[in-house]
Amino acid sequence: MWCREAMRRAWVAIGACVWVATCVCGVARADGTAWDSLSQEQQTLLRPLADRWAAMPADQQERLANGSQRWVQMDADQRSAAQERFKTWRSLPPDKRQAIRSAFDRYQKMTPEQKAEVKKAYERVRQMTPEQRNALRERWRRMSPDERRSVIERRRSAPRRGQ
Repeated sequence: MWCREAMRRAWVAIGACVWVATCVCGVARADGTAWDSLSQEQQTLLRPLADRWAAMPADQQERLANGSQRWVQMDADQRSAAQERFKTWRSLPPDKRQAIRSAFDRYQKMTPEQKAEVKKAYERVRQMTPEQRNALRERWRRMSPDERRSVIERRRSAPRRGQ
């Protein structure tokens, strides 16, 4: 009996994980996704939503269908990693989650060139030692808002390396 309840809770948690992971991506179709068009694995995963499925907006159905398909295709390690990321996400305060959503929205609106610049900057920071990252972070914290704006503007107008 406890095993069945544990499995039910696991499926609900997985469904919630899929829902959160797919809320920010996916393409909506005007007509939505029919429950019967989902694979058996997807229906099993999304079973807690079955009663509300037909009433959901088409874009939400599409995101959930896409996310559940990705989940079905993951191996056990990938699923475990996704569950850990979801746990981390849920532990964040609401204002931090909103800040992340806003940053993601800004990123989605960037041109491909701007996205490439962001990725390059991320890689440069990733290549730094922890001490270098901490020094950079501390230098940024000590700057006034005007100094920060000035740095950002200089970066935007500076000629790009390799161009």
